[in-house]
Amino acid sequence: MPLIDSTAMKLGTILILSVVVFSGIGSSFAQVPSPGFTNPVTLSDSSSNSELPHIVVSGDGIFAIWSATHNGKSDVYFAKSTDGGATFSTPVNLSQSVSSQSLYPQLAEKDNHVYVIWQSSISGNSTVLMAKSTDGGTTFGTPVLISDDTKLSAFPQMAIDGNNVYSLWVEKSENNSTNVVFTKSIDQGNSFVPPVYITHGARNSGIPKIFAETGKVYLTWEDNNKGDFEVFLSKSSNSGDSFDSPVDISTSAGESGSPEVFVYQNNIYEVWMDNTSGNYDIMFTKSSDGGNTFSKPLDVSNLKGDSGYPQLAAWKNNVYVVWTQTMTGINYDIYFAKSSNNGDSFDAPINLSNNFGPSGWPKISSDGTIYVSWVDSTPGKFDVFITKSNDGGATFQDPTNLSNSVNESYENEMVVTNNSVYMVWEEGQRGNYTIAFSKSTTFVPEFGPLASVALMVSIVGIIAISVRSGLKFN
Repeated sequence: MPLIDSTAMKLGTILILSVVVFSGIGSSFAQVPSPGFTNPVTLSDSSSNSELPHIVVSGDGIFAIWSATHNGKSDVYFAKSTDGGATFSTPVNLSQSVSSQSLYPQLAEKDNHVYVIWQSSISGNSTVLMAKSTDGGTTFGTPVLISDDTKLSAFPQMAIDGNNVYSLWVEKSENNSTNVVFTKSIDQGNSFVPPVYITHGARNSGIPKIFAETGKVYLTWEDNNKGDFEVFLSKSSNSGDSFDSPVDISTSAGESGSPEVFVYQNNIYEVWMDNTSGNYDIMFTKSSDGGNTFSKPLDVSNLKGDSGYPQLAAWKNNVYVVWTQTMTGINYDIYFAKSSNNGDSFDAPINLSNNFGPSGWPKISSDGTIYVSWVDSTPGKFDVFITKSNDGGATFQDPTNLSNSVNESYENEMVVTNNSVYMVWEEGQRGNYTIAFSKSTTFVPEFGPLASVALMVSIVGIIAISVRSGLKFN
């Protein structure tokens, strides 16, 4: 299992949180409206346990997907809004499974074409399926199999560039090794080339991520084929027809993993977590020549205690990184660090939450203004909080309690476009979660500095999903 360390990861606390996250909760929730955001809209059916929401926002509308479990089976659901999020269409069941588990959905949209992929466990075998719509999500075609149905495949990722649709996932071999597999479509998802192996290791490659633009495709993942986990990157300069040999960009003596990649104006930025120093730190590297060479990794966090599960964004010459920081055995905070010189150096990190309750699941986005969201238990239960900076990260406004509900809120996702912020999250109490949506209007923050969550929640989520799909990392 990748990067599991009982001391560094505070596994006991995390497992408690994971039980809460994946056990579900009831859907009716009465919120006090958060300043600057619309009243939350419930997207999913309250009779099912809904989780793992994702949204895409474009000129064609707002598109949302999630996985919902009912009577022992799970399906992938889709809904859209064409009125700016005031209302959403009745959810559509894309997987329509009879007895299988459809999980870990991913979503992309371009020119009114909507693409959804997910992993589906049929007869105990996990495969990757895709469904697409050519009319903005009004109707969808029959899901098609894009992985090898004789192999266990899970954790799919997707990107779109022009008419090309790219996907990769993790595939389990007969010898229990796991490798990263890639496929693409050059005709807007009508057909796909046979999957190709990006890795060929005898051990484990996992947690793959993809970024694509203007004919270039970048893949990154964690890999322990050298004996410890390292972060690798491979690029294609010909729209995925071929890939360069994978490059070890972490090159450390410790364990490296949970990578994130972001490409901005020909610069490739990547962050990950690494425990070479004795505790987990957030490391950063960049390439200014299209991925041919990478800078020496920088320790962005450089703090006492474990730093984990980073996210990053970029705007012009600025690079922004957020992560979850261990403060004590029961307290976690959200930290932020910025670079004003394309990642050549970073300022000292600052604590955005800074209170007594656990904080985690940070997300970051920037359109010039920097937005950071996370989940925080300081109010006595978990709520979704958000803050922003108008001065390039020098200062941040007091966080706003966005969900502010009588129930629990988890798994926030954020999209920023055209000076608006769009949020989805899981909402409920033990029993059934529903999917909630809200968007910013004026975004006037509410009250003072806040708090902390759990370092390893995201990987626990992945582990929980892998157990259900049968694709377990050893």
